[in-house]
Amino acid sequence: MRLHDRVAIVTGGGGGMGGGIAMCLVREEARIVVSDVNLEGARACVREIEGAGGRALAVQSDVTSEADCKSLVDASIGEFGQIDIVVNNAGHFGERVGVANQTAAEWDDNWGVNVKGPFYLTRAVTTHMAERKFGKIVNISSVAAKRDPTFAPAYAASKNALLTLTRVFAKELAPHNINVNAICPGFVWTAFWERLAPMLAETDASLEGMGARTIFDKFVTGNIPLGREQSPEDVGNLVAFLCSEEARQITGQTINVDGGVAMG
Repeated sequence: MRLHDRVAIVTGGGGGMGGGIAMCLVREEARIVVSDVNLEGARACVREIEGAGGRALAVQSDVTSEADCKSLVDASIGEFGQIDIVVNNAGHFGERVGVANQTAAEWDDNWGVNVKGPFYLTRAVTTHMAERKFGKIVNISSVAAKRDPTFAPAYAASKNALLTLTRVFAKELAPHNINVNAICPGFVWTAFWERLAPMLAETDASLEGMGARTIFDKFVTGNIPLGREQSPEDVGNLVAFLCSEEARQITGQTINVDGGVAMG
């Protein structure tokens, strides 16, 4: 069990991706703080973890709030006495529109969750990790950061900025034995894709009348070299590795989990 007695915060843990990541960490015997703006979603994840024999705490927090991020750190330390791992998974997609039609509010929402959130939480936990001379931080970006940015400009730009932020923190925190890496998931069937699929149909007549899952399957077969979708567990398994001592020499890196969509 590579993460025995480690304590991990997983933001956006009330959703499909976050829940899958949390369960992968639990299988490695980590204790989990499930953070989500949706408290019931976080509690549902905790119930699943406890049902599997793990220990977890649900905390309602908005990562766009610096105060909430500080409170999340305090609550985690108060419950478990330490924080070893932070998985910045919470994300925002919004509307799929071009830059010319993007509202300032929607642009800010993408950057607030996808960039400010990881910035606020990483900064909030840095002193604690530095004092203990140990920490693992994993930022969940997206393959959208490496592909055609016109697909979803605000989302792609913010997720690309997160990759730069990953390298910045990796460099600054390395003297404190804190590893910071990023993962770019590919096509994962979650509530995110259920909402995205109809948007794609609006701009592609060949998809008209198809259900969300059918549209998703077509994108998988048409875009992924390995020909299969990714799962939250595929991402979670890599998170678990990056947070283990086996990956102690890996920092400042971005790794794709996308079946070969973005090679490089």
